Amino acid sequence: MKSRLSANKYIRNNKRICFVLILALALSFAAMYVVAFLLNATTESIKPIAFELPKKMSFASINNPSYNVDRADFADVKEYAAALRKAKEQFFADLNADPDVEKVYDTQVLKAPYFGVVGGIGYEFPLLEAEELPIVMKHFGAELIEGRMPSGDGELLIDEKVMKNGRMKVGDWFREDSYGEVFHVVGIIRSKEMICMGTPRGSFNNGWGYVVLCNEKSADFRKLAAKYGVTVSEENGDSVSDIRDYREMYENGFKKVIDSVITGILMVVMVFLSISVVVAYVSFLRNRVNEYCLYASIGYSKGEIYGMLMREMGIMFLAGIVLGVVFSIALMGVMNALLIVPKGLTVKWFMKDQVLRILGAFAVIVGALQIPAMISINSIKTIDLMED
Repeated sequence: MKSRLSANKYIRNNKRICFVLILALALSFAAMYVVAFLLNATTESIKPIAFELPKKMSFASINNPSYNVDRADFADVKEYAAALRKAKEQFFADLNADPDVEKVYDTQVLKAPYFGVVGGIGYEFPLLEAEELPIVMKHFGAELIEGRMPSGDGELLIDEKVMKNGRMKVGDWFREDSYGEVFHVVGIIRSKEMICMGTPRGSFNNGWGYVVLCNEKSADFRKLAAKYGVTVSEENGDSVSDIRDYREMYENGFKKVIDSVITGILMVVMVFLSISVVVAYVSFLRNRVNEYCLYASIGYSKGEIYGMLMREMGIMFLAGIVLGVVFSIALMGVMNALLIVPKGLTVKWFMKDQVLRILGAFAVIVGALQIPAMISINSIKTIDLMED
């Protein structure tokens, strides 16, 4: 009774050739995964800003038309101005009285720049009187981890990740290239929302507006404003940064774009890998025609020979995947230490979707290899073919 054809024998006797194929698969796996690791560092890093921060704070700059005070209803400008002022004061009072709003400020804001591996975001933070800052700190559960609380004009508390990201330290001027020597970093704070805050200094700011200390029920500012008769509209020139805007920005401005880039890179790598592997495998098969004819001549069926080929292919692809995982972990560890941590970024080490994409790409390559494999198997006849 003949034994089952060994899938390991050829690999053991042709280590160099097989190792080249395994190495190519491993490096391709690592390239596809590590590129996704780096690009996803951007989306992972801004998640606290996009998903956690707007649950507790929203910003809005509202122009006069949105208060629904019609100029035509008043005899003169003074009456109109008085009615408009009253509407604004009433809206401010209504917001502060809302049970799902802790406090509202009509104040200046700055933007904290935060850059990923690719792209970045600038997000608002409030400039308040020094005595108001502990209220905001408490609202966010933020803690001061270095430096001191602001006490004078133009003094800031900056999140620790933003500090790393901007290569800043306590005592530096904040965004000196934009503002000059105006805003002074006096403390570093830590919170899961990456909140920043500080005190104003003159007219240096990124705008004025409502700063709402909210909860998830009041995080949609448009809905909250409509509750009190204010219609927020882009047509009126209104500007809002709330839970809806941040999440839309995350999905359309970052996630979709980066996912498209990752998919494009994966497709390019897969095409080149497929061509390389198919060419190499065709060469393997051609060099083994005599071997297959010998197996056929001693009684092995084409199906048994095909099964041996598939087991060999499976072993090499599995070895390539395992070695690719090892390479990926090593490369990610180096990049995390040299790039991610120093820039104050966050990463996701295990990306299920990307693993499935890569395995899918490998499955496509295995499928493509069936063509030359079947051609070689169907060309097997008898041992006399060995002399051709």
